[in-house]
Parts: sequence; structure tokens; C-alpha cells
Amino acid sequence: MKKIYYLFIISILSGACSQYSNSPVNVGFHNLNAKYNAYWQANLLLKEAQKKLFDSRNDNYSQILPILIPTDSISAGSVKTQLDAVIKKASLVAERHQNSKWLDDSYVLIGIARLLKEDFKNAVETFKYVNTISDDDNAKDKGLIQLMRAYIEQEDYQTAGRVAELLREEPLNDENLRDFYITKAYLHQQKKEYKTSVAILEETFPLMKKNEQKARIHFACGQMYEVLGSMERAMYHYDQVRKNRPSYDLGFYANLNNSLLKGTTEGFQKLLSDSKNKDLQDKIYEAMASVEERKNNPDGTSKYLNESIRKNTNTAQLPFIYLKLADLNYEKLQNYEIAAAYYDSTAALIPPKDPQAKKVSERKAFLDDYVKQVTIIKTEDSLQKLAKLDRNALDKAIDKIIRDKQAKEIMEMAKAQEVVNRGQQQLAARNPADPSLQSFYFYNSVAVLKGKGEFVQKWSIRPLEDNWRRRNKDSNGFGDGNSLSNPTGVGQPANLQPVADVNEGKLKAMKQEILAKIPFTPETLSASKKKQEDAYFALGKIYKLSLNQPRNAVITFEKLLSDFPKTSYEVEVLYLLYLLSEGNSTGQAFYKEKLLNKFPDSYFTRLVTKGEDSPLSSGKESEAQKLYEEAYEYYSQQNYTDALSFIDTALKEYPNNHLEDKFVFLKILLLGKTQDLQAYQKALDTFLKSYPKSPLIPRAKEMVTALEKTPK
Repeated sequence: MKKIYYLFIISILSGACSQYSNSPVNVGFHNLNAKYNAYWQANLLLKEAQKKLFDSRNDNYSQILPILIPTDSISAGSVKTQLDAVIKKASLVAERHQNSKWLDDSYVLIGIARLLKEDFKNAVETFKYVNTISDDDNAKDKGLIQLMRAYIEQEDYQTAGRVAELLREEPLNDENLRDFYITKAYLHQQKKEYKTSVAILEETFPLMKKNEQKARIHFACGQMYEVLGSMERAMYHYDQVRKNRPSYDLGFYANLNNSLLKGTTEGFQKLLSDSKNKDLQDKIYEAMASVEERKNNPDGTSKYLNESIRKNTNTAQLPFIYLKLADLNYEKLQNYEIAAAYYDSTAALIPPKDPQAKKVSERKAFLDDYVKQVTIIKTEDSLQKLAKLDRNALDKAIDKIIRDKQAKEIMEMAKAQEVVNRGQQQLAARNPADPSLQSFYFYNSVAVLKGKGEFVQKWSIRPLEDNWRRRNKDSNGFGDGNSLSNPTGVGQPANLQPVADVNEGKLKAMKQEILAKIPFTPETLSASKKKQEDAYFALGKIYKLSLNQPRNAVITFEKLLSDFPKTSYEVEVLYLLYLLSEGNSTGQAFYKEKLLNKFPDSYFTRLVTKGEDSPLSSGKESEAQKLYEEAYEYYSQQNYTDALSFIDTALKEYPNNHLEDKFVFLKILLLGKTQDLQAYQKALDTFLKSYPKSPLIPRAKEMVTALEKTPK
């Protein structure tokens, strides 16, 4: 009897454990187990992971702070263990407690963990599944809010907006309403719709508890108001930061921004002298630079920005200081070589997804070309000067070049050591507690020192400057341009001492390297001048097309025509000078006349005169056709004089006729019969440029190829 009783009890308990039964006992059992054995633990782990991500964030206060911390696979790596545990624990509810009321909440936790891991595909599917299966409106709403964020992080703003429209119709509880407002404000912020974003945040703040997250969002709100030009509202929100338990850094930047908006600068020195702000001096100097910028004082701006770089302790903010210096030198000072160096440094450090990365990349591209052309011009000019020196003066000049290079290397070694020392101090101060972070390159002092050694092996010791990566920065490898532009060291003869600290073999090799570049022979001098000619032409086009500097373009093109009167670029340069003279009727008339006199058949000349000529009638086209037939007949009969006369008549009397390319090509054939090879080749080159769509182009190219094979 007792045995039967025990079997009866076991059967009841077994039935109570079934996760598919809807009896009150079953449901109560699974609710209890799901909550405390799975959901509660998973939720606790998720909160710990989220707090760790929030506390370890690397905010860049010189940029508008994102309202929510963007997902980042690298940062998520530091909490991977917790997130995996969240998924594992929450999955127990689905595996063992299907009839529990915590099932949909557990799926939401799984989705959030996947979202933070940037497993967007599975996160989206999870949130959609919750919306499908859940009977709990609060859980469905929470899942939809997280679904909206998942789309935002993938920059699918249109779909995120559609999810927001669904939520807008729902009666949300206080927690979901707060999270919905924050996420929607984040959506509009990412779309640069700051006016809408701040309006939503104004409704959100009363729903938030006083804590660092609220303080941070007040800061972001203040930044957006600054962009919108609402300085009073910006100052209000910066004031609110300190009232909501901010971190020291957050409170510091809020006070700094507030001081800037209020125009109070006398407190900067006090901030600099405060030992608590030692690691924030870079930001104080950056703020001082902003004050100088508002005063329209570029020298002061540059001074404080460079001081900010020197004091920098936050590599995340460094590219944006470089960018400010790049923009200053590009837009205000028009120091394009310096600007190129700063854009180069910015491009190496700025996050690829940053909105300004595209502008940086574009400016870097044409400024790199600018630096290349300027360097060629300066280098070849200096090498040509060296070629004119007697042997004694040349030896002294080369000694000076080598000595200058040595001095730079010694200075660089000292500066490199200073950088290493600063890095070690920052490392010691930071001392990451998480062992996983030790694998990150710059947290590992051994890796840093090893990298430094590999750097020196590969690149040697280099001058401490922003564009050290440019292989063509200084094509002669002599150091700065001053030692080349003044190769004899005129004015300082007493300082020319024998080169020291270089063994004889190395010194000889260095001298030979320099001597090999000097154009001593007519052939090498001609090649050097050709490099300059090409560089002047390219530089003039950069001034006109990329930098929008018409005056510098004119100066460069005129220098090209003056120094290289037989340049192959003459016709195109005259045309560009004609365009650059817009608004100057005298200048345009001058260049137009030159084009008409020297290059009457050129494509560029036709571009100048095209607007002045009316389309030819069918009768005129027929007359041009007859002239071509007669000219060709004379050419076939080897009557070159009459053939040329008919061609010139047709080009003058019937401009822009449909046989124009044929007339010009026939004229080239005549030049081949009557003039030297140089004139013939020049005419062919001009034809290729002037009539790129002509059916005669293949034949013209064949003629050029044949000409190149002709013995000179």
C-alpha cells in the first residue's frame, strides 16, 4: 500500500513538471523556475555587461556624443563571456519552461545580447519572433524598441522609422516610453535631424532617473543645440550635466563648453594649474584654440591646437585635432603642404564610419598630388643648382646636406624616446584590469616596443612630421628643402665642418647616392627639366580644378610658358588661361588670339570659337565636302602646296564642319611629307587630344607607334 502511495505522489509531481501543461500547478511551477533559475540570472548578467560597456566607453567630447553607445564588436569582446552566458541562461526558458510567462521576456534578453555582439541578423529574427508569439504587450513593445535600435546600428534608418511608427500607436508603460523616446531621438540624431532629436529628448528627461546616463544625454543635447544655434538651451543642458551625477570627465567638458559659450576665458589658466586636470590639458588647449578661432586669430588657433596635440592622452580625439589643424591650414591659411600633412595624419586615425572621413579622404587625395608636384619642382631645381657648382663647393654642399640629415635623425631619436616615455606613463596610469585587453596592441608594452623596433628596421629613424609615410615626400632623401634650396650654405661658411659620426664607407655611399641624382649631363638635365615641366602643368590644374585658386593657377601656367617656351602643353595651357581670364576681356582676347595664330586647327581653339559660329547649312556642308575631295585629289597627285591651301580654306571658311577631323588628319599627312619629324609628331599628339571620338584615332595611334620605332 505504501509503495502505491509513493508511485501516486511521483506521478502527480511528474505531471506538474510538464512544460506543455496549462494547469495552475504546472504553470506556477514553471513560472517560478523560469524566473529564478534562468530569466533573473540572465537579466542580471545582461545588466552587468551593459554597465561594463557603458563604463568602458571612449567618448570623444569634441564630437557630438551619440545618445546611445553605438554597438562595437571590439568593445563587445570584453563582455563576450557575459553575453554568451545571457544567451545560454535565457535559452533555458525556451528549452524547459515553454508554458512560463517569462518566455517572451527571455527571448528579448537573447535578442539584446545578440544585438550587443553585433549579430544583427539573429537579433532581428529574435525580436520579430517575440512580436509574433508574445501575448504580453510590454514584452512585445520592448522587443520592438530593440528591433528599432538594431536597424539603426545597421544604418537602415528607413526600416527603423517604420518600426517607430508602429510603436507610436502603442500605449507604452513608463519604462518602454522612456526607452522608445531615447531610441527615437538616437535615430533622428544619426540622421542629423537634430531639431527633432532635441525635441524628443526634452520630453524624455522627466522620465529618466538622476544618473550618469542622464547626464551624458544632457551633454549630447547641449551639443546638438549648439549646432542648431540655440546657445541658451545648450548652456541650460550643460548646466544640467553637473546636476545628474556625471563622471569627472563629463562634468569637466560640460563646464568647459559652458565657459566657451558664455565667453569666459579667464578660467583656463586656473584649469590648467589644477592637478586633477592633468590628463585633460589637451582639451583645455583645444578650447583655448576655439576662443582664438572665434577671434579670427589663426596663429593663436594653430598654437593652441599644436599644444593640445602635445598634451594629448586620448588617441580617439587626436584625429579630430589634426583635422582642425588641417582645415585651418587649408581653408584659412592656404598652407597646402602643411594641410596635406595634417589630412594625412587624420586619415590614418579617423574612424572609417565618421561623417567627416569622406571629406578627409577627398582632400588628402588631391593635396597628396599637390605635395608631389611641388616637391618635384623644388627638388629638380635644387639638383640643377648643385650641378652648376665646382667640385669643392659641391663637396661642401653635400657635406651640409648629410650633416643636416644627421641632426634631424638625432632630434628624431630624442623625440621618439619622449613619445615612448609618454606612452609608458599612460600605460601605467591606465593599467587595464581586464586580461583580455592585454591583447590589444597599445595596451601591451612589449608589443609596442617590439613594434617600434620593427618600425625603425623598416623605415629607419625619420623626422617627426605628419607625412612621414609619403615615400615620394622628398624624392632625393636629403632631408628638408632648405638644405637643397641653399645648397652652398651661403651666409654661414664658418659653420661648414667635416661630417662627423659617419664611417667612411657609409659616408661615401651617401655621397654617391646624392651625386647619382644630380643632372651633370645634357641628357639628365633635359630629363630633370621635363619632370619640372610636367609638374608645373599638373600643379596649375590642381590650383584651378581642386583648390579653386585661379590666381595661383595663372601664375603657375605663365611660369610654365615662360620657363618652357616649347612645352607640349602650350595649347591646353593657353586654353586654360583663356578660361581663367573670365571677366577680363583683354586677357581673354590675348589668349584667344594666341590660340588662333599658333593652333588654328586645335580642339581647344575650336572650343573657344565654337560659341561664335552658327551651325553650317546643308549647302555649306556640301561645299566643305567638295573642298575635301579636291584637297585629297591634290594630295594623291603629290601636289602638297595646293592640297594644304584647300585644307586651310575649308577650316577657315567652314568651321566645325562634319569633316573637320578628316581635314586635320589630311593636313597631318601633308606635314609628314613636307616638315620634320618633330612637327609631324606634335601634330599627331594634338590630333589625339583634339578628336578623341574620331574614327581616325586607331590609324593615328598606329602612326604614332611607327614614329616611335623610327631611328632618331
